[in-house]
Amino acid sequence: MIFVLYWAVMFFAFLLLLAGTQFLLGWLKQRHIHINRWLFGVAAFLVVIIPHVLMRNVPLALDSVLYLLCAVFGIAFMTETHSKMLKYEKDHPFTPGNK
Repeated sequence: MIFVLYWAVMFFAFLLLLAGTQFLLGWLKQRHIHINRWLFGVAAFLVVIIPHVLMRNVPLALDSVLYLLCAVFGIAFMTETHSKMLKYEKDHPFTPGNK
């Protein structure tokens, strides 16, 4: 029972994280701030790797925040890539994959 509850909490936490990331991306676009999607992709991993390289023992609280930022940047990268692909398919309707 605890196993099912754990995964239910993780699922809803992911949905909350996804909604928060979408809100932040919408907020940036409203203010005409366009960040390259590859910057999000690289930042997703560097935000975790660099502190672990610089410090031998990263405190648990800081580590949790870093993993949260990694998740936000990773989701932002994936959603920006998806929106770019949708825009490309709209502009080029006769690609080989579309029939």
